[in-house]
Amino acid sequence: MAQSKPQIPPIDRMTEAILESNRITPQEHLQITRAMLDGKSITDEDRRQINRIFEALQYGKIKVVYE
Repeated sequence: MAQSKPQIPPIDRMTEAILESNRITPQEHLQITRAMLDGKSITDEDRRQINRIFEALQYGKIKVVYE
């Protein structure tokens, strides 16, 4: 039987949820980092949101949670 990949929410929904909750999991961090490095599949707005998350992480406004 073929295994299906877990569904990954769209970047815009993920970044919105992270910014609202001020929490991020290591998996979400990896996903947004990959999206940012890939750059092809994200909009300018997605890029701004991701930059906001990275800045908030740097200043301790968003906490990494291990679930």
